[in-house]
Amino acid sequence: MSSVTQHASAAVESKWIIIKQRIRVLFTPVLPLGPEPTFLASFKAAATYTPLNLCLLFIPVSWTLHYTHQSDTLVFVFSALGIIPLAALLGFGTEQIALKTSMSVGGLLNATLGNIVEMIIAGIALSKCELELVQSSLLGGLLSNLLLVLGMAFVVGGYRFPSQEFQPMVAQLNSSLMIVAVISLIVPSALHEYLGDRLKPGEELTVLLQLSRGSAVILICIYVVYLFFQFYSHSHLFLDTRLSASTTTLKDSECLPLPVTTTISSEDEPEHVKMNTMSALVLLGAVTAFAYLTAEFLVDSLNGFVESHESVSKEWVTLIVLPVISNAAEHTSAVVVATKGKFDLAMSVAVGSCIQIALFVIPLLIMVAWGMGKPLTLLFDPLETLVLFLSVILVKFSIEDGKSHYMSGVALVAVYLIIALSFWNFPETVRMIQGAPLLCT
Repeated sequence: MSSVTQHASAAVESKWIIIKQRIRVLFTPVLPLGPEPTFLASFKAAATYTPLNLCLLFIPVSWTLHYTHQSDTLVFVFSALGIIPLAALLGFGTEQIALKTSMSVGGLLNATLGNIVEMIIAGIALSKCELELVQSSLLGGLLSNLLLVLGMAFVVGGYRFPSQEFQPMVAQLNSSLMIVAVISLIVPSALHEYLGDRLKPGEELTVLLQLSRGSAVILICIYVVYLFFQFYSHSHLFLDTRLSASTTTLKDSECLPLPVTTTISSEDEPEHVKMNTMSALVLLGAVTAFAYLTAEFLVDSLNGFVESHESVSKEWVTLIVLPVISNAAEHTSAVVVATKGKFDLAMSVAVGSCIQIALFVIPLLIMVAWGMGKPLTLLFDPLETLVLFLSVILVKFSIEDGKSHYMSGVALVAVYLIIALSFWNFPETVRMIQGAPLLCT
């Protein structure tokens, strides 16, 4: 009896050792780190991070214009210019924290904090019942990350490296998850076209809301399982391709890599840390607060800006301009790491951000809107949904073999520019459900 007890105790202890090792792998830097800088050096690094920091001067200007009730055009322009350096600083602070973790955790941090500006804009728009703005800005974020951010990473990385390699299984998984997300948007559109004349007046909205809320729960569950897959059960798949070849495993049944620090050669140069952890956290908190206030003024001035410039469609501003501004963090992070040859991390930032928006942010907003009594659904504009579907297919073909080059990036950026041109004169439309406008109060 005692031998059975000892065997069970040993099994439990062995399991705990495995769990601790997996957690250690997640928070083990890919490369050795240099000494942490002082608070003064950290402040100087943030202040001189990019010349775009000069645009921070536009933030108090935009606030002044807003509170003195000046032209909406001026408020919109100065608010947009102010958000750009804030998004870049978000990326910088996140990158400094991510250096102290594994590639998987670093990619998740970059994707999550890089989406903060988008989530702020969408949340403000939802509170103001701007449902089309919520949908267009989030879908525009998907297009921007899939085509522009990933494309520029391939172009810039391809300038320095003839061939760019990343984990093919991870690329295929990401493509499959994005297709799942697109299906969740296509089905409500198809159902809307099919049910329009077959239901009694007023019933279609109820059906669409039920479908959207049920789908939102399923998508969030998929995202939770994806995180478990990425960080626990199959974490070895998400190692940097530069290190995975020399990584060892405990045994085939566990598929657990040892901490990557054991695979780093003594010849590797230490990663230069520009900010200490506390300074980076303070930077992220301050930037998020400033971004919230500035984004609120941006959303408030949007309608006035569009009305003053009839040649510019509101759809173009919300689908192209706002996502480009809010994605400055991901854009900066993906391009910077691509120039360093960290293509797995660039993929994790760009495509991982899309997966987070599609499987978590959009469904979460659906649930929040449900709690607020607002009729936000997964019924997006049909043309936007079609464009997203074609973009996901293009990205799938570009990354599924685990290799890429600058020409793939050129193709992705070119398609994004075509989409931007197509929405320049896109007329403002009112979402109609069974011939009646969708009302939000």
